Amino acid sequence: MEASWVVLPNGSRQLMRPGEALPYGAMPVDQYPAYSPPQPTAPAASPYPATSAPAGASTACTTVCPAGDMLTKAQTNIYDDRAMASTLPRDVHQRFKECLKTGAPTSPDDQKVIAGALFKWARKLGATSFAHWFFPLRGGGGAIGGSVSALKYDAFVDLCWSSDSAIKPFEEAFPAERLFVGETDGSSFPNGGLRVTHAAAAFTTWDRGSPCFVHGDTLYIPCAFVTHLGTCIDEKTPLLRSSDAVSRQGLRLLKAMGRETSATVIYNYLGWEQEFFVVPADLYKKRPDLVNCGRTLLGNLPEKNQQGELHYFNTCPPSVKKLMDNIQAKMLLVGNPMTVKHNEVAPAQHEMSPIFCMSNASADSNVLFMQVAAEEAEKLGLAVLFHEKPFKGINGSGKHCNWSVGTDTGANFFAPGKTPQSSELYVTALACLAYGLRQYNELVRCTVAHAGNDHRLGAQEAPPAIISLYPGQGFEAHVDAIIAGGPLAGYNAEKKMVNPGTRNTMAVPSGAEDRNRTAPFPHCGNRFEFRAVGSSQCCAMPVAICNTMFAAGMAHLSGLLEGGMALRDAVAKVYRENREIIFTGNGYSKEWPKEAAKRGLPNLNTTPLAAQQFNSYKVKSIFKEMGIFEPEEVDARAELMFESYNSLLAIEAQTLIRMVETGIIPACAKDLAIYKDAPELAGERPELYKSIVAELSRLKSVLKSVPHDDVSDEAFYFCSSVKPQMEVVRSLVDKAEGLMQADLYPYPTYEALCYSHWV
Repeated sequence: MEASWVVLPNGSRQLMRPGEALPYGAMPVDQYPAYSPPQPTAPAASPYPATSAPAGASTACTTVCPAGDMLTKAQTNIYDDRAMASTLPRDVHQRFKECLKTGAPTSPDDQKVIAGALFKWARKLGATSFAHWFFPLRGGGGAIGGSVSALKYDAFVDLCWSSDSAIKPFEEAFPAERLFVGETDGSSFPNGGLRVTHAAAAFTTWDRGSPCFVHGDTLYIPCAFVTHLGTCIDEKTPLLRSSDAVSRQGLRLLKAMGRETSATVIYNYLGWEQEFFVVPADLYKKRPDLVNCGRTLLGNLPEKNQQGELHYFNTCPPSVKKLMDNIQAKMLLVGNPMTVKHNEVAPAQHEMSPIFCMSNASADSNVLFMQVAAEEAEKLGLAVLFHEKPFKGINGSGKHCNWSVGTDTGANFFAPGKTPQSSELYVTALACLAYGLRQYNELVRCTVAHAGNDHRLGAQEAPPAIISLYPGQGFEAHVDAIIAGGPLAGYNAEKKMVNPGTRNTMAVPSGAEDRNRTAPFPHCGNRFEFRAVGSSQCCAMPVAICNTMFAAGMAHLSGLLEGGMALRDAVAKVYRENREIIFTGNGYSKEWPKEAAKRGLPNLNTTPLAAQQFNSYKVKSIFKEMGIFEPEEVDARAELMFESYNSLLAIEAQTLIRMVETGIIPACAKDLAIYKDAPELAGERPELYKSIVAELSRLKSVLKSVPHDDVSDEAFYFCSSVKPQMEVVRSLVDKAEGLMQADLYPYPTYEALCYSHWV
């Protein structure tokens, strides 16, 4: 049997694998009424002269594309504004959109209409179940399995309540309350003491600003997750609250400045860049460390790893190219504009990224991406690694979060623009950002602090743990001029033209400022890139903290303006008091930590050091003021940061012990036996192998002594005692790997993991 095309009820086409069930309402393409075999046609005559098209003419593709490719099927499975407009009465649709702006509840009558339309739409796409989809506080880990999200599947079924039968029949149904609200056990999710077994109720509620979509046979409903008392125990709710804070404080600032009086809401946007590794699934399953921890606890780099920059943007292995193509098609189908895919710097490392959109919907799409990547990799005999540092000694993986803020009238706070008004807004906004990053520096660091990211921050291709702001060297000079008494205007943000110097190429428009890849928070033309976010994280919380500290800066500056201070003087004051946060040098240099210390910038280079700052009085106060968290919510998250760190380190230590005891030590014994008749050839093997046993025994002893009375003390013990002893054991085992007979080494090597899927 061969694959065949079918036509879905909305008119789009889908390729079906042999034996795959037809989606609901679909029919074979040759039975579709409008179908006729494709006929070769001559290209249409151009309405424009052969020399050129008129200025402003559209460059959109009008070519008849192959039926069923990823672009012709894009956005088929998302219930976005366009789908709503085509399935809802106009007045219901307009009221729904107005509720998104005002925060008003959707009326019960409109809920029924929306649920009914969504049900019909989803069924036509073959959905048989729905799921409230949310993001518990599981923390960054990187182990395979999609641990970032949570959901349960409910069939589109309900009892026929009008029946007078004692055993009522059931029917296809989707009651409105099942769309908007769900209930579950909050005590079984990480909650930091906000839920207990005898007080366990928690609720999911639809994030109306993030469209539902159909993935497989399920309608996904993006949700926030809160307890019976309204406290949040998820990643999404803080992002939504922080979005409200940015809108409130942004409108307040614009009013105080006398600018953008027609704006009614301030939006925040996210464009993520997801890095990951791909390895053969059969080899992955033979590595207990990858399965349990998401990273290798043992192993040596092959002689050829990432020296020579041979991998970046190189041709992808065919199997990985197919994987990324399949992921891209799936993401486009559900409305995510996934555009970019390429090889990254390290062997077996890759990256994919979409066009930006509203932060809540964008964060949702990233979580879905991680799930889809795992699903599609399994089909091809591959495994995707999202841990920040799967392989020691080569680049780790991040999730760069490109973040921007703008009005519903089109003004971008982070774009210098070409007019005095836009330049003034830009200079003012960056003063607020400088305030937020300086005054809440520890908070920004906390949001990217977890066990996996500790291996990456400050290492290859990752910013240091010191949080600073890079607005560009030209802008830094402009800030100093403002502090010295100069005007807000005067920053030249015009793009430069770079001439390649050849007849065949045109001059290239370059940004006003250079790129700084060593900075954790660099400006990138019209946005800031938070480069410190770890690849395994849900990006909702990091963006929520960006929103929070920026809202705090806008609130502070608004207060100065409302108190009668002139805009120029207020901006200069904010820059003067927070000048030390701006750094445009090399963040990788050995001198920067010393300079940062002189500036009073904290260097919280481990998760325990960062986590103990999260529930400080200062942090609790700004969260309360901005409407993000109540104090008990902050304490709960601080506790969970420590608990997650302790749990991951304990799993790693126990996994390492098992791998050495059941794999490495037996292999050492077999290798040593080879030299029983020629001991002079054994070299340092006997002493080295004995050292492995001795140091493993010390690791066991250190692990048994972990204190359990206080999660903070436990975390610092893991960091200062367990983790270093794990490195001692690893260094010896890795040395043994280089000595023992190759076929005795019990686990797939780095070389096999990184390169064998090329063939």
